[in-house]
Amino acid sequence: MFPEPTDLMEDIPAHFPRFFFAGHETDAQWLSRYLWYHFKSRGGAGKCLFNQEYVTTSDMWMGGAIHPRLSGSIQDIHRHMLRSIQLDAEGYVHTHQHFSHAHEQGWPFPMWTQAPPGPEGPTAGWHFQDDGPGWVWQHSLRHYPDSPHGRAKAIEGWGLQNVRSLGIVDKKWQLVATGPSPAITTPTYVTVDAFNAPFLQLRWTRTPKSPAGVRPYVEWLGENDTDFSAERRVYIPSGTGNPDYEGVSKTTHSLIRMHRHPKWKGRIRQIRICLAPGQVAKPPAKFAIDSFFTVYDTRHTINNPIFILACWNAYRWTGDLAFLRAVVNKMRTALRHQQTVMGGLEHNHIRNPWVGHDGLAGFVVNPDGTKTMRYGHGIGNNYWDLMPFGWDDMYATSQYYAATVTMADVEQALLDHPGWNVPRGALAFDPAELRRHAAAVKETANRKFWNPDAGRFIACIDKDGQPHDYGYTFLNLDAIWYGIASDEHARAIMDWVTGKRIVKGDTSTGADIYHWRFGPRATTKRNVEWYGQGWTAPESIRWGGQIQDGGAVLGFAFYDFWAYLHVLGPDPAWRRMTDMLKWEREVWAEGGYRKYYEGGKHGTTLQGGGTAGGIGVDHEFWESSLIPSIVIHGFLGLDPDATGLCIRPRLPKACPEIGVSDVLYRNVRLDIKAGDKAIVIGVKDQPSDPLQMVLEGRWKRVGAGETGSTFALNSPGVHRFER
Repeated sequence: MFPEPTDLMEDIPAHFPRFFFAGHETDAQWLSRYLWYHFKSRGGAGKCLFNQEYVTTSDMWMGGAIHPRLSGSIQDIHRHMLRSIQLDAEGYVHTHQHFSHAHEQGWPFPMWTQAPPGPEGPTAGWHFQDDGPGWVWQHSLRHYPDSPHGRAKAIEGWGLQNVRSLGIVDKKWQLVATGPSPAITTPTYVTVDAFNAPFLQLRWTRTPKSPAGVRPYVEWLGENDTDFSAERRVYIPSGTGNPDYEGVSKTTHSLIRMHRHPKWKGRIRQIRICLAPGQVAKPPAKFAIDSFFTVYDTRHTINNPIFILACWNAYRWTGDLAFLRAVVNKMRTALRHQQTVMGGLEHNHIRNPWVGHDGLAGFVVNPDGTKTMRYGHGIGNNYWDLMPFGWDDMYATSQYYAATVTMADVEQALLDHPGWNVPRGALAFDPAELRRHAAAVKETANRKFWNPDAGRFIACIDKDGQPHDYGYTFLNLDAIWYGIASDEHARAIMDWVTGKRIVKGDTSTGADIYHWRFGPRATTKRNVEWYGQGWTAPESIRWGGQIQDGGAVLGFAFYDFWAYLHVLGPDPAWRRMTDMLKWEREVWAEGGYRKYYEGGKHGTTLQGGGTAGGIGVDHEFWESSLIPSIVIHGFLGLDPDATGLCIRPRLPKACPEIGVSDVLYRNVRLDIKAGDKAIVIGVKDQPSDPLQMVLEGRWKRVGAGETGSTFALNSPGVHRFER
C-alpha cells in the first residue's frame, strides 16, 4: 500500500509505523523518522504519572513498537505501569516521580531545605548518614558539611527517654530501648512553623517488628505549652510510603499527616517521637532511623484525571478486558476523589483545599523591588511546576471535565456489554448523571475562568480572589483538546494564538507567538512575580530563557495542530505541521537539537538532563512523541471507542490522500490510507474477533456488496471502501 522506504528511514525497524502523504513524500519520511527517533531516544519506562496521558496518546496505536532498552511491546509496558500505579486510602493517585525528600506521593519539590534553616526557620529535618541520594543531599547537605541537619552532627541535641544511642552505623542512627515507651525528642535549637509542615516523615525500621496493637506516635509542644500531652498527639502509620523509594533507603517510610489536627498550628517548639509506647521488649527493641523531616504537601491535582484518561486510552486501543477489570475501580475511585476532596460536585470546578495550594505566589515583590517571602504558599499542582496553579484552578478543571466525560463512556460501555464481566457494584457511576455534571462543569468553566478582555482562559483564581493570566497558550489549547472550551471561546483563542487579535499588555503578540517556529510560546506575557518559593529570581532569566516564561515544549505542538484542525480546518493545520517539519530538517542539518541550540545561538538553550533552558525537546520530555499522532487522531481521525475503530478523515486540499502503516488495533496490525473518495484498510494479522470499522457517512465495501457505516473485518487482506 505504501512506497518503499528511502535512505532517510533506513534505521527504522521494518514493522515500525511509517507515514504516507500523497505528493509530499519527503515530509512523510521526516515525520516517520521523527517518530522513531523520539521513541527510541527515551530513557526507558516508569510509573511517573504526569506523562501517562501523553505517552498513551502517542504510543498505543504503534505496531512494532519495541523500545531498544526494554522487552515487550510498548502497549504491554504501558498497561503494566498503569496497573502498578498506587492510590492512597483517600483516593488520591500517587505521582511516582522519583526518590526525594518531599511528599512521598507528590512532586519532588519544594523540600524542607527550600526554606531558610535555623532556629526560627519554618521547616526542619535531620538526615542520619554521611551522604545520601535525592535532592536534599544533592542541592543542600553536600554543600554544607557542618550543617546540624546531616551526618554525625544530626544526632546532637536530641533528648533520649528510655533509649540509648549507638551512634550512626550503616548510614542510620542506631538506637536500643532501655525501658518502657522509648522516645526521642527533637533538639531545642530548632522550631518549625506548622503551616510549613503539614506532614512529617519518619524513615525508620524496628527490630524485631512491632507487635500488633503497638501504636507509635508523635506529640509536640506549641509556643505556650510546657508538657507533652495526648491532646497534641498524632499516631504514626505503619508505612505510607512508596515501596520503590523504601527500597532506596532500606527503611519504612511513615508519612504522618499533621495538618488536620486542630492544635497543630503556629510555632512548634519540640516534637517527641514515641517509638514503642508502653513496651518493655525482651530482647530490647532496636531502631534504625534514616531521617526525620517536615514535608510540604507537594501532591498534584492532575494525577487522578490523567490516570483515568490513560487507562481508557490503553483499553480502547487494545480491547484488553483483563486490564480494564484490574483498573476500573481505581478509575472510579480517582474520579470520586476529584468530585469530593477537590470539590468538583460542590463547585462544578476544581478547588484545591490542600495546605499551600492556594494559588498565592511564594513571594511578594515590594515597590522597591525587594521580595518578601511567603514560605509554604504557592505549592505547584501540575506539569508547570514553577507556577502556583491552585485554589480555583482552570487547568485542573479542564482535566476533571475530560475525565468525567471519559468515565461516562466507560460506564456506558459496561452497561451495554454485560458479557465483558467487568465489575460495577458500589463504586459504579450513572453515565447519564456524569454527562449532566460534565455539562455543568463546562458551563461554569467558560463563565468563571474566561478573561473577556484578553479573550482567553486564565490559569486560576487564588484564595484571595485574584485571577492570574500570563497568556497560557498550553492551557487554552488544552481546553480545545479536552472539549471544555465553548465553540465561541475556541475561536477567540485561535484568533489570539494565530496573531489575528492582539492582546494589549502581552509581551509577545502577532507572529512573535510562534517565535520558536515548531509551536507557540508557552506564555505570551512576561511573568516575574507569580511563582512558588523555589523560583525566587525569575527576573534574572531573560524572556524566553525559561520554558514557563516565554519558552516552549516541542511535544505540545500536537495540541496546537489539533486546535488548528478542529477550529480553523485541515488546511491551516497542514501548514502548521509542515512548518514544524521544515524546522526539523533545519535542526538536523546543523547536527541535531543540542547542536542547533548550543550556546543559545538560535535564541535560547534546551532544558533537559539536569540543565535549565527555554525549550523542552529531549531527555525527560517524552511528550515530544506526541506530534506524529496528529496524523492518527487528527488528519485520519482514528478514534477507538468501546467496540470499534472510528475513522473520520479531515484531509487538507494540499494532501488529498494520507496513510500510515502498522497501526496496532486490538492486537492486529493495520495499514490505513484515506482519500476524499476512498478508504483502504490492509489487515495484516488474523483478528481473534472481527474488527468493527466505523466510517463517517455512508460507504460501500468494494467487492463485498455491503453498504453502510459499520463494517466487520474478520480476515487478513486489503479492504477498500468507497463513498
